[in-house]
Amino acid sequence: MRDLFDRLKGRPTGKALRFFVGALLFLSLKRSLRGVYLRGEAPGGPLVLALNHHSFFDGHLVWLLGRLYRRPVSLLVAEENLRNFPVLKLAGALEAGRVREALRRLGRGEWVALFPEGAMAYPGALRPLRRGAGWLAGKAGAPLLPVALRVVLRGYEHPEAFLLMGKPLLPGEDLEGALGELLGDLDALLAKTHPREVPEGFREVLRGRRSLEERIRPLVRLLP
Repeated sequence: MRDLFDRLKGRPTGKALRFFVGALLFLSLKRSLRGVYLRGEAPGGPLVLALNHHSFFDGHLVWLLGRLYRRPVSLLVAEENLRNFPVLKLAGALEAGRVREALRRLGRGEWVALFPEGAMAYPGALRPLRRGAGWLAGKAGAPLLPVALRVVLRGYEHPEAFLLMGKPLLPGEDLEGALGELLGDLDALLAKTHPREVPEGFREVLRGRRSLEERIRPLVRLLP
């Protein structure tokens, strides 16, 4: 199956399938979330992104980041997950064990993303991280960028996604400490912000589904 999708990637059929999968991911975000909000900037060139992992939408959001910055992004995924959903390869997913291919993609100036906690878990404090993200960044000579994310239900009918980008780490810097601090900062911002307001410094990068009262508000204003 891996060879089949690798052969399809550069062909018209593969490009059409990749476009179709991307459209489905975009539609899923638009229909499921009220919005996606981003704070911070990513540096140019190749990049290893390290993100916490607590929701179904985390992989979708990695794909969206690549789309926003117009960078090819490969999310390292457990082989079991790709066996169950092989079409995800067309959205940029790559088996976690294909380290050489990940390095090749970084060498071409692409992005590679990981969830270094190793598994999805209930939202909370950052769990101990595996070392793969730092190793990969060091081997490729690429910046390592911590990104904290939360998908939360606040003051509206549908959940919202918030991504807080940190500063690129130098080789040997503590990823676990940096990402843990970043996640704590994001949680603190959300806690002190009114649930119907956007936290300071965040910008909306995807407008999603409005709540019922938001949709009918223009009609109510027409009433005498």
